[in-house]
Amino acid sequence: MSTKTQLFIIAAMAENHVIGLNNSLPWHLPDEWAHFRKVTAGKAFIMGRKSFEAPDALHSEYRNVIITSNPPAQPGPRVEYAKDISGAIALLSGETDVFVLGGASIFQQMLPLADRMYLTIVHTQAAGDAYFPAFDPGDWELQRSEFHDTDNDHAYSFSMNLYVRKQRE
Repeated sequence: MSTKTQLFIIAAMAENHVIGLNNSLPWHLPDEWAHFRKVTAGKAFIMGRKSFEAPDALHSEYRNVIITSNPPAQPGPRVEYAKDISGAIALLSGETDVFVLGGASIFQQMLPLADRMYLTIVHTQAAGDAYFPAFDPGDWELQRSEFHDTDNDHAYSFSMNLYVRKQRE
């Protein structure tokens, strides 16, 4: 019996939907980063090439599928390439849980397919050049939300949210 692959989006966005500036995160939030690492540990990742090459990118110790139209001749260890979303999903069809790490275009394409979203809201209006797509809150049930206030290590407050897609009709 085969198990359906679950697709989980994981992202941090400002209140104005900014997720990046110059291929980097526009904030430094150690507790949010630790949450990201804990939730994604041992899981397969799908991401776009620019997200994979970002200086602050986290790569899976397990499997990374990079969506690009121009893959290198020699992929690195634990790295596979796909030309599009359907190819990436096909490569990971035997996996139980797959995390989608972005960027903006990948999030836009994967949003209709995602089963869950681990979406951190950074409580600021950030300058940026990459944005998380708008989504219909009616399609999602907020199952958990954890607020983190500002402190010596966190210049911005943030809320780590878990959304689960409501049953599709």
